[in-house]
Amino acid sequence: MLLERLFVGETLSGLFPDPSFPFLKTIKDYINEEFSEGDPVFVSSSIPYLDLASRMEKIRTRIYENLSLKTFLYPLFESSGMDPFDVYVDLFRLRCVPNGFHNQPGSESVLYIHRDSWYANPENQINIWIPITLVNPGAGFTLYPSYFQNPIPNNSHLFDYKHWLETGGFQATTHSRLAEKIFPKPNLKPMDPKQFSVSGDFGEYFLFSSHHLHGTEENNLGFSRFSMEIRFVLGSVIRNHFGPENTDNRSTGTTLYEMKNLIDGRILPSEVIQNYVNAAVLK
Repeated sequence: MLLERLFVGETLSGLFPDPSFPFLKTIKDYINEEFSEGDPVFVSSSIPYLDLASRMEKIRTRIYENLSLKTFLYPLFESSGMDPFDVYVDLFRLRCVPNGFHNQPGSESVLYIHRDSWYANPENQINIWIPITLVNPGAGFTLYPSYFQNPIPNNSHLFDYKHWLETGGFQATTHSRLAEKIFPKPNLKPMDPKQFSVSGDFGEYFLFSSHHLHGTEENNLGFSRFSMEIRFVLGSVIRNHFGPENTDNRSTGTTLYEMKNLIDGRILPSEVIQNYVNAAVLK
């Protein structure tokens, strides 16, 4: 069973099924339209950061407002043996990592290695990473599989999801309290002989448990990379507390209240969410 494999640390690469391709094409069209003066991967690496942030915000708004986009994902979930009626997703996250972004002031927080659970995401969340443009090895993100079942010292105890929302939430680029944000990270550099770089191209995807220790890589290739992340849980998995055990997460709060059913937009019942959160607390 795919879920059982993901929840012990396996990963899966695949190709988008044809019926789901309009999802990719629409997003790529939005990018091309916003960077219409040339190839977006070069234009986005040559303009000032504030201009890039403004354009990305416009694209993200179009994605959020296009409610028909999610319907094209049904075949993708079904091809992985998952019932779309049981899928709960948060906002689709479009990212642009321009060439040399790691040299920009304040960029170090983006590079922090982490588990998503340190940011109050559920331990059994699954991530789909989708390259929208070519992402070469070494310019995507790194996975550290040896830490899947092994803890690593970290400062996740400093992260409170309520405070995170008050200071802008995810993907905020401007906010009066942005400087207060806490970005969890390990207290030491992970040493993993099995670590590997995740890469890909348009039409591909990479599926993995968000419990994996992972982190964004530097981009020195001379052009930007655009990628999309879809983060989701299955309602049945939350109800049954199925998935990886909490090994080292001490963050507070939960993103489950932000995750909406792919079909009808509802969230899980509050008692289901709280039962899961209470059971996942690190003893």
